[in-house]
Amino acid sequence: MGLVHRKFVRGAATSGGVVSGIAVAIALLSAPAMAQDAPADAPSVSSDDDMVGGDVIVTGTRASLQSAIGRKKNAGTTVDSIVAEDIASFPDKNIGEALQRITGVQLERDFGEGVRVSIRGVEPDLNRVEINGVTTLGQGGGGQRGADFRELASELVKSIDVFKGFTADMTEGGIGGTVSIETRKPLELTKTLLALTASAQYLDVSDSVQPRGNFTFGTNKLLGGRLGVILNVTYDKNDTRNDYLRNTEWVRFGDLNGDNRKITSNANFDSITTLAGCGTIPTGGEAGATRADCQQQFYEFVPRIPRYGIWLRNDERISGIGTVQYQLTNNLDVYVEYQRNRRNNQLIDYNRSVDVTALSRIDTSGACGRCTFDDEGNLIDFYTAPTAPANNSGAGSIFSTSKRDFKYVQESEYKTAGFNWKTDRFQLKGLAVKSKGTTVSESLTLSLNATVPGIHVSLDPKTGAPSFGFPSGFNPDNPASYATPGTSIVNGSTPVVLGLQYRPEEVDVTEDQYKLDADWEPDVPFLTRIEFGGQYRKSTSLRYYGGTNFNNSNGDFVPTSFVTSNVQIGQNNTELAFPVSPTNPAQGTSQFFTQEKFNRFLASATEFTPDIFFSNGSRNGLPDRWLAPNFNRFDSFFDTTYLNRDRVRVSNGFAQTPAHEIEEDIYAGYLKGNFETELLGMPISGNAGIRWVRTEDTATGSNTRRVIELVDPNNPTGATTTRTVSVDTISFTNSYTDWLPSFNLAAEIVPNRLIARFGVAKVMARPRPTSLVPNINCAFDETGQNPNLNDSCTAGNPNLKPYRATQYDLNLGWYPNADTLLNAALFYKNIDTFIIENQATFGVDVFGDGQLFDVRQPINGAGAKVKGVELSAQTAFTFLPAPLDGFGTQLNYTYSTAEDVGLTNSLTFEDLPFPGLSKHNYSVIGYYDKGFLNARLAYTWRSKYLRLTNDRSGNPVFRDASGYLDGKITLRFLEDRLQFFIEGKNLTGTTERDSAGGIRTSEWSYPGKRFFAGISARY
Repeated sequence: MGLVHRKFVRGAATSGGVVSGIAVAIALLSAPAMAQDAPADAPSVSSDDDMVGGDVIVTGTRASLQSAIGRKKNAGTTVDSIVAEDIASFPDKNIGEALQRITGVQLERDFGEGVRVSIRGVEPDLNRVEINGVTTLGQGGGGQRGADFRELASELVKSIDVFKGFTADMTEGGIGGTVSIETRKPLELTKTLLALTASAQYLDVSDSVQPRGNFTFGTNKLLGGRLGVILNVTYDKNDTRNDYLRNTEWVRFGDLNGDNRKITSNANFDSITTLAGCGTIPTGGEAGATRADCQQQFYEFVPRIPRYGIWLRNDERISGIGTVQYQLTNNLDVYVEYQRNRRNNQLIDYNRSVDVTALSRIDTSGACGRCTFDDEGNLIDFYTAPTAPANNSGAGSIFSTSKRDFKYVQESEYKTAGFNWKTDRFQLKGLAVKSKGTTVSESLTLSLNATVPGIHVSLDPKTGAPSFGFPSGFNPDNPASYATPGTSIVNGSTPVVLGLQYRPEEVDVTEDQYKLDADWEPDVPFLTRIEFGGQYRKSTSLRYYGGTNFNNSNGDFVPTSFVTSNVQIGQNNTELAFPVSPTNPAQGTSQFFTQEKFNRFLASATEFTPDIFFSNGSRNGLPDRWLAPNFNRFDSFFDTTYLNRDRVRVSNGFAQTPAHEIEEDIYAGYLKGNFETELLGMPISGNAGIRWVRTEDTATGSNTRRVIELVDPNNPTGATTTRTVSVDTISFTNSYTDWLPSFNLAAEIVPNRLIARFGVAKVMARPRPTSLVPNINCAFDETGQNPNLNDSCTAGNPNLKPYRATQYDLNLGWYPNADTLLNAALFYKNIDTFIIENQATFGVDVFGDGQLFDVRQPINGAGAKVKGVELSAQTAFTFLPAPLDGFGTQLNYTYSTAEDVGLTNSLTFEDLPFPGLSKHNYSVIGYYDKGFLNARLAYTWRSKYLRLTNDRSGNPVFRDASGYLDGKITLRFLEDRLQFFIEGKNLTGTTERDSAGGIRTSEWSYPGKRFFAGISARY
């Protein structure tokens, strides 16, 4: 007969009037049949063999892998799966860390934990992640659409499918693929269960032990087997620490040594061979073709802020999901589900830094005679300025040591209701979801500053890691060195000795979804099933972060929620000025401490960082620890009146302008046909369909109006100044429609053994909300000095169209037995429409009123072509003699490459690779699973990739190649009902390095090694 293609259900879940009404109507129609055919003790769904996807609840790594092979074999498109070994027995503590072992999936980490994934070289924001068919909410505040896998506890997971192909019934949004996570439903259980897991986790760099536990209860024995309940709760508290060596970003100030050498080449200026030759190039023009762009070719690379950092994080997480499912009739079941996740984070961020953000910070005397440059033009050894011309130049407040207290609480909840109605030839599924997430954060930073001339900054010529040498008379770890400013400011001002920053933030995200899916089996040759359905989603993303601190066009002043204080030594103590009324709106940023008050601060509000700093690898030139300020008796030194979130959304009686506000309405419908036939005796099956999607966006942000004026109105060719006139809120709308056809074909070359697959589909992913938000900042030139030039703006782009691609898959899989799979795949993605950030565009009608501006904003551009090869193999060595027959292995390798990316490195003018794409990626897993012993060792490696196309200074950010080794040993007793386990993460002590290319290190971090030990009991 060939393959039986079961539909993978991405839906599940709960309340909503539309779905509830349909469910009740179906129940009434089905009631007579129930009364006639169903006895009071009618059985519930009793076997996972009846579950969509065909996976069976099994124990042991080998049986779990068998189930995953079965899912791949029977799927309607290209898919790879992970199946939990048992209730609360997912193979990894972190979902992302499990996904990295799937062919074509590449993991991005934070604090050593898996956060987001790329699929087939496509960056995380262009992949869809869903739980029981429900979109996971991106709550980071930066407008990401990609999910953070730390939010969902792995104990909740039954299975994960990574769909690399596309079918018409799948929710759109994944250019790379879709990660579909499923949790268990009560009526899938075969018996009542109670499972408890408790473990302790230890991180070597924090030297602390924290708990993790899970409680799971489920039964389907209520009301004669028609009512089932599952409750699953996970508590996790962990301490993590990252140590950093940073240069933050790299800048190009000038030809510091005067060697007149071209360090990088810009094709627009191939004929120009000297720096002076750039004087013939106009100052204005298209991006990459201006005089400044020409001059930059001759400028050396300078580390912007060399520094050390330590991040300490205490992360408390609670995840729970409760599901109630009721078999109304033999044909109809309904369910409601509630999922809630909460993360409570307290972070401490220590930094020790040297400010090199301006050319004046470097001692460039004698053609930078005390400077050393490598062959690529990187400044790798230098001394800072010998004098302080002003408070923020030269040596003025050039050195700082700081501590930031950062707190955030992130909560999300998903309320779901749904039904499944099934007859012999017709099936209808309904889903209604209301989900919301909130993030509330506050950060408070204290910086202790010093005016120190002649600091020696040296970068390791191989790694770019910085180290510092200080002049005699200044000891950065002695509070007395900060007590009196060591160098006077030339202009007579006093140095800033202490800085304070308070930054609150609030983020709200929501999504409501209503969905119906119907399957009809027409009982005709060739066409086995027709599927059709519709979906409506409404999502919002709202972020408040700082506001405007300016008058709006009505003249109303709206103070910022931020607080900034720069403290200098003075004759009298002063307090920071805060807005007290609409007529006195001043928000101060400076205050004075007497010498006596500052001395008291140094005596009572300083501490040393925890040691040992960056304990992994060579530590040449690194301190074990350093002096930093703290928050002891903080309120006795600073006015804390406005160090709260009272002004985040409303300030001075007026609504704050949000950093972004996006509303998105999505309408979708699809039609899909499934077929089976034979060709020359070969079983053929597949599906073809089309999905229609309509997207409507409303984007709200700020509109800042600035004017460029003459300093002296009587001198039309004289100096100019720029003044902010007003900041208002502005909204734009946008809409677009997509038709997404798909076709998938499977041919059993050797029935049930050798299967070839082909798939083609059009796919799309929507722009990030932060790219859509207007946030317009325009400068209107009223000087008359540039009559032939348009006024200029920076802005988002509410008119962006989505990423669009056509993808092709060719797959060959050999399934010789239940344990073994050999698979090879070719993939090709033609990304027709791409989004390029921060591009200069000329003659743009920003406001739709006919006035044209030259704007720097994200734009749609021609996309890239991504292609690659996937190879995977897995087997159990059952042919070996006992006890060696318990061994098994999984191997996979992915090669990916991209062409016609169209992105340029603004630092070097070179072409950039496709974001998120590692050219090489592989995993090697060995396991032993027999009797009481289950053990696994897994190594995963990915090559260098581009994390960001441009950071704050316009630098690209590359992540170096890295590999992680993890292992787990489980001892099983009492028919696997009692288990003891130990687990280790990052056993080789891998570090992560980000750079702007070459030795231009941006950040080098060490997250430490993590260990778990625990017990699991199941009844």
